[in-house]
Amino acid sequence: MKEGGIFAEKVVEFLAVRKDGFYIDATAGLGWLSNAICDRLGEKGKILLIDVDKESIGKLKKKMTSKRILVNDSYVNIPRILADKNLPPADGVLFDLGVGYAHLSSNRGFSFSRDGFLDMRYSEEYPLTASDVVNSFPLEKIADIIYRFGEERKSKKIAVAIVKRRRKKKIETAPELARIILSVIPRRGKHPATKTFQALRIFVNNEMENVERIFGFLPEILKKKGRAVFLTYHSIEDRIVKNGLKKLAASGKMRIITKKAYSAPWIERKNQPRSRSAKLRCAEKL
Repeated sequence: MKEGGIFAEKVVEFLAVRKDGFYIDATAGLGWLSNAICDRLGEKGKILLIDVDKESIGKLKKKMTSKRILVNDSYVNIPRILADKNLPPADGVLFDLGVGYAHLSSNRGFSFSRDGFLDMRYSEEYPLTASDVVNSFPLEKIADIIYRFGEERKSKKIAVAIVKRRRKKKIETAPELARIILSVIPRRGKHPATKTFQALRIFVNNEMENVERIFGFLPEILKKKGRAVFLTYHSIEDRIVKNGLKKLAASGKMRIITKKAYSAPWIERKNQPRSRSAKLRCAEKL
C-alpha cells in the first residue's frame, strides 16, 4: 500500500528505525513508505531505494537528499546491489509487495477502469505483456493462470470468452478485457475482472517466484538484529511470506516478531480501501 497511512507508522515501528541506521526500501514506488523511514533518520542515516520501474525511479530522483541512494533494479538482486554499491548489511529492509498507485493510475493496463494498452509490466525489460498472454496463450494455459494466481473459480469460463473474442479481434486494452469478462460473469459487488487482472499482473511480472527468492538471501542482507518487514495484499503472497519466515525461524536464522500478521484497524480499512486486504509481517535476524 504505497500510499502510506497507518502502515507507514507501523513500518517504522516494526523496523525499529534508528537515526544512524541503514535501511532498504526494496519496492520503493513513489516513496510513500520510505519517506516515513527517512523522516526518522539523522545526518548519518541512509536509505537505499530500489524499484524495477524506471518511471518510479525517475520521479524519486526529484526528491533526492543525501540520505537516499536510488537504484533501478529488482529486489531479487539486493545482494549484488549491496556489493556493487559497497554497502553493508542493513538494519532493516521493507518489502511492500502491493501494486502501487502510480501503476493503477497509469495507462499501462493495470486497472480496468482506465483506458490503456494491456501491458501490466513493471519493467519494459520483462518479455511478456498481458496482451501477449490473452492473445496468444492456449485456452487451458490462460485458465490455469487465472485460477492459480487469481484464485478465480470461473477461470475456465473467462478463458473461453477471451479465446472466442480474440478470434474476431485482438484484445488490446484493459477496458476491452474487462468488458469480455463482464459479458460472461455478472457483477455482484466487486468487479468480476478483479481476480483476472491480478492473475495476469502476477504472471507477467513473475511476482510469486520473486517473492520466494527473497528467503534465499534475506539473512545475508541484514545485520544481526536487523529486521525485515513485509506488506502483502492477497492470500497467495501472504502464504509464501508466512512459510518463508517460518523456515528461516526453524533454521535458527530469524526470529518472527509478528506471531500473527498485523492488519489495519477498522477505521483505516474504511478510509483507505486498499488497506482492507493488507497484512504486515516482521522478523528479526538472530
